[in-house]
Amino acid sequence: MPIRMWTEQDIKVVFSLLQELNEALNEDQDIRMNDIVKHYNEMTKSKDIYENYVYEEDGAVIGFLSLIHYRSVYHKKGTTLINELVVLKGSRNKGIGGELLKYGIERAKEKGMDEIEVGVMKKNTKAIEFYKEHGITEEYYLLGMEFKDK
Repeated sequence: MPIRMWTEQDIKVVFSLLQELNEALNEDQDIRMNDIVKHYNEMTKSKDIYENYVYEEDGAVIGFLSLIHYRSVYHKKGTTLINELVVLKGSRNKGIGGELLKYGIERAKEKGMDEIEVGVMKKNTKAIEFYKEHGITEEYYLLGMEFKDK
C-alpha cells in the first residue's frame, strides 16, 4: 500500500505540500520548517491522538493526511478530525485524495471512534465538493477564531 506513517525524513516534502495548500487557498499562513519539526516531535510523543500519513508513488511522497483522535463527553466513543489532507498539485484528480480519505475513515473505525469530521474553509468549494462526493455530509457549522501573533 502506498500509504504509510510519516517519518522525520518526510518533513521537507510535507512542508512543500503545506505550502501548496496555502497557495491553493490563497492564504498567508506563515509556514515554517522549524514549526513542522516541532509539531512532528510533539505529535510523535502522543501517537494515540495524532496520526500522520504520507502517500508514496514511485518512491516520492505526493500526499499527506493528518488525523487527530479525541474524546468528548457528548460522543460515546470519540471523534477523528481530518486536520490536513493535501495532494501534490500535479497528482490531483487521480483518486489519491480519495484513497487518503478512505484510509483516514478506516483508521477512525479501527481506533473505535464513532465519527469523523473535517473543517473546510467556506471558500474552498473544491474541497467541500470532494468531501461530499466521498460521503462526508454537512452536519453543522464549525466556527473558529484565529489568534494573531504579536
